[in-house]
Amino acid sequence: MVTVISLSIKEIKKREKEQRRDYILDNAEKLFFSRDYDDVSMNQIAQEVGLNKATLYLYFNNKESIYFAIVLRGVRIFKEILKNRVELGKTGIGKLEEAGRAYFEFYQDHPDYHDAYLYFKSKRFKDSADEYALQIEALTGDLMIIICNSIQEGIKDGTIRNDVKPIEVAVFVAVTAERIVGLGPTTLKVLESQGISHEQFIEDSMDLWKHMVMETTRN
Repeated sequence: MVTVISLSIKEIKKREKEQRRDYILDNAEKLFFSRDYDDVSMNQIAQEVGLNKATLYLYFNNKESIYFAIVLRGVRIFKEILKNRVELGKTGIGKLEEAGRAYFEFYQDHPDYHDAYLYFKSKRFKDSADEYALQIEALTGDLMIIICNSIQEGIKDGTIRNDVKPIEVAVFVAVTAERIVGLGPTTLKVLESQGISHEQFIEDSMDLWKHMVMETTRN
């Protein structure tokens, strides 16, 4: 027996719109990832995708909205990396350590998305009400919940000190992770002069996090 799947005209149009939207983002990424944000215009994006600018506005409100939609792609990738790595941890402290490794994996494997996300968090886009910006903020909240849950599990299983506040540790880890991967050339040269590579510094920093919050009184 052959089953015939019938799509309504509305469903077909919705699918076509999603495909066109993804096509725009795929091509806009090439521009944003190769140039500074201010060096990309709607005219250039339209030229890159082979559409007129008026058509772009049928899918996105403005250049900012396109950029945010690209950043949202990156945050979704990071969330999947974070979830998968945290599951590898056998204890709370192990999960927290894997959370740190997830950020560095995102930084190393998806540097363009990583840099776009950091720029999104700059004062340039503070308090944006764009729909994609709101989705990014919501996903960022999900990321913090995943990390907080790992810390709470560590407190419960005795691998993390019970006098720490999970949200404070989560924010500390997130903020310092961003600074660690974004070291300036002068700082990198100082480390290299002592035989310490950026990768080694990242590993040592993670070990420092671990010892700052781990419970040391266990037998």
